[in-house]
Order: sequence, then structure tokens, then C-alpha cells
Amino acid sequence: MAATPRTAAVLLLLVPSNRNNCSVILTKRLRSLEHHGGEVSFPGGISEAEDVSMAQTALREAREEIGVDNDKVRIIGALDDELSRWGHRVTPFVGLSSTDEFQIQQSEVERLYKVPVELLAGGETYWTERWFRRREGRTVHFYKYENDIIWGLTALILHKFINISLNSHIK
Repeated sequence: MAATPRTAAVLLLLVPSNRNNCSVILTKRLRSLEHHGGEVSFPGGISEAEDVSMAQTALREAREEIGVDNDKVRIIGALDDELSRWGHRVTPFVGLSSTDEFQIQQSEVERLYKVPVELLAGGETYWTERWFRRREGRTVHFYKYENDIIWGLTALILHKFINISLNSHIK
């Protein structure tokens, strides 16, 4: 698959946690980064020429950012593509991890979070706001976790995943 500057993939990685529940892996990017500095996000990024699929992009980026080997992740599906505010078509993949040990890439990632799905599904930490730019409105999604705000495309993808999970009783 040829890389284009307008395609990207992220990995919504689930790890087992207590009482048969799962946690979602998120990263907080270093504030000093030129793109998305200080934001909480999924491991992921732009498709490169050597990526044979968008799933490969998500797995490669997860290996680079959080040190998880491809053989420790089972991709169980993809969510609908989303268009970022920067014009990138982002494909979110859902994966199950057979490990809960990660090694962050210190030149890009400040911190790794293991956010319990049940906390996100509770609804107490989620909200939306209507933002306007040049008279064009859009709904922006948010979650609060610890002292950080998860917002934008990451929060939208999480919200859609949570709705699917609740409807299929996955926790």
C-alpha cells in the first residue's frame, strides 16, 4: 500500500485488568513535540510506504511509541474511519494485548495511561462542547482522566468504542 500524507491509523489497545474488565492504553505526548504536543492520544500515526495495510501502520506505531511487539497484539476489528481536523483520514483499530508491560519511547511519549473501560463507560467523565470557527460549528468530545483532558478525535473514537461496547456488553 502506498503511503499518502492524508492517511493514518491508531490502535485502541485493550489490556486485561481486574474482575474480567479491560483497560485502554493511551499515551500523553511530550509537550515539546511540534504536532499534538501535550495531548493524550492512542498510539498511532501516518502511514508509511513500507506499511502493507493500515493495520500494519497502527501496529508499527504502537511498537515505536509503547514498545509492544506485534505478536503480543491481536487485532479484533476496526472502527469507522474518522477525519481529523488536519484533514487526515484516521482508521482506528481495536486490539487485544497479551501483555500489560510497555516501554514508552521517551523522545515522544511522556506517560502511558491504562484507563479502565468501566470508568469511561460510566459517563461521569464524558462531555461535549459546541465549538465554532469561521462560523462553522462542530461538536468536540471530552473525557477527564486523572489530571488530564482527553479530547478531540481521541475522545470521539473512545466514545464510539464505548457505545459499541455497551451495546454488546463488552467490559
